[in-house]
Amino acid sequence: MVEDETNGIQSDLPADKGKAFIALETLGRLSSYARELRLKQDDVIVALDGNPVICDIDKFDETLNSYAEMPALLTIFRNGEFFEIFATNPLECSYKYASDEEVQAIIEKQPEHDIGPKESYYSFEALRDMRRRVLLFRTDYSPYAAIVPIFWLLYHKMWAPLGVVLITYAVSALIHPVLLMLVYVMLSVYFHKAQIIMMRSYGFYLDYSSWFVFAERSTKHAQERLRQFDKKCRFDFSYVPDPIVDEAEEARVAALMKEAQAELDAEVSKRTTL
Repeated sequence: MVEDETNGIQSDLPADKGKAFIALETLGRLSSYARELRLKQDDVIVALDGNPVICDIDKFDETLNSYAEMPALLTIFRNGEFFEIFATNPLECSYKYASDEEVQAIIEKQPEHDIGPKESYYSFEALRDMRRRVLLFRTDYSPYAAIVPIFWLLYHKMWAPLGVVLITYAVSALIHPVLLMLVYVMLSVYFHKAQIIMMRSYGFYLDYSSWFVFAERSTKHAQERLRQFDKKCRFDFSYVPDPIVDEAEEARVAALMKEAQAELDAEVSKRTTL
């Protein structure tokens, strides 16, 4: 039973800590799993598959490593808000006990946070640009990417890759139908293996930056969760009301972007001249 596994480590809590949660002290090396999950220093681990995690900090990674119900659904407390995230490996970071203030805040706010069955959650990743526009996508495998790559690209509005794929298909068809079939199969295999990397890379190409990795029960719930952490973030096909726009802030960001683009153009021009 999951509950037995999590309760089994709670007895290892040092007597002087009382009811304490564990928090991330440092994220470890650059390739640590905690960094891959976009976790942050001082994030507090509240629950494992809905069961409270109150244990010796030295045993948490060991618990994850031997956990039988992978992936584990971790509940994290950050900046006064909760969110869930799937973990399939030890976090590979150092831990500390949460402060008394954090523990009190978690206890007071926890009744407001509902944790559903783990099977109802999907993994999401969110990228955000300077204008707080959010590119949100699920990171579980989609068979449509391999079966019908064109429609998958259309659905995710990945226009540049779509154009390349269409041109590749057209040229292959003009040369020989057999070549078209081979190209279709090869691209399908590539989309099967690299679909998440493609979505993330295309977001970087559009000047989005990594922001959030988490788990939620639907896209609507995912947007609502992100809005709790950034009241002004915006989505395409939004399920949440539009945020209140700060025109002065928008103008400031636009000016910064224009300045950065001018500097980039000047640098490119200088290199071309040389």
